[in-house]
Amino acid sequence: MLATKLTLADLKHRPPDPCPLCRRPNLHPSDHHLVPRCRGGEGETKTMCRDCHDALHSMFSNKELEREYSSVDALVAHEGFAKMIAFIAKQDGRVHFKLTKAQRRRGRNG
Repeated sequence: MLATKLTLADLKHRPPDPCPLCRRPNLHPSDHHLVPRCRGGEGETKTMCRDCHDALHSMFSNKELEREYSSVDALVAHEGFAKMIAFIAKQDGRVHFKLTKAQRRRGRNG
């Protein structure tokens, strides 16, 4: 059985894959390094929607992502983040997350 190769035209006309976190159509895809690059992560990435990616980085420092939340399962197991993802999943449009003054000051790099 031969697999057919997808063309650019095929990719443009098919529905986008769902985000692995909120399960909405991934209209604004963003690649997330499961271990942040600044913490030595050059490996696996997950493509998620921009809203979930922004929420993830507004909630966790890079140090926390490296040590405790380096998988999608670990992220959704976090109670506060799971609530945020449930909120995002109910939204039709883009969701904007703002960093607090303390988060901006320390750069959220942990």
